[in-house]
Amino acid sequence: MHADDPPGSAARPGPSTRKAKNEDRARATEPDFAPHAPVGHLLRRVYHKARETSADLYREFEVTPQQAAALFSIRRRASLSQAEIGEAIAMEPANVHGLIARLKAKKLIEAERDPADPRRMRIRLSKIGEDITAALAEAAKRSEEATLSALSTSERAALVRLLRKMLAHETGP
Repeated sequence: MHADDPPGSAARPGPSTRKAKNEDRARATEPDFAPHAPVGHLLRRVYHKARETSADLYREFEVTPQQAAALFSIRRRASLSQAEIGEAIAMEPANVHGLIARLKAKKLIEAERDPADPRRMRIRLSKIGEDITAALAEAAKRSEEATLSALSTSERAALVRLLRKMLAHETGP
């Protein structure tokens, strides 16, 4: 504030002040080893923030983000085998069994023998599962909005496009 400013008026920050504040904010969100932060570490941090947001929104349905992902995959394809669910949500086969058991205990899914292969079970949504999954879809939209809120519409589209491109590109160990 200058001596000739009216009483009670605050000076507006100039471009250099805004730039400094933005740089301070950026530094506060960088990991300690920046600017050499591996992309994987940054992706993991963003993933954890996104997962936390979705977990908070799904909590009212007593469903975890992984369970929601399984329910969405089943809804999209009508029925899936346990192995197909694991592939669809990128979950280790050993962990899928427990996830399926928990969804069954909550009466969100039903299983029946595959007519084409009686050794395999086909998993589909129960009526309760259909209702919960429809409500979860709205919560997922809110979660995505919260996760991407710092980005413009064009940045959101670019991020999704780039992530899909990265997933489609096969890399070896």
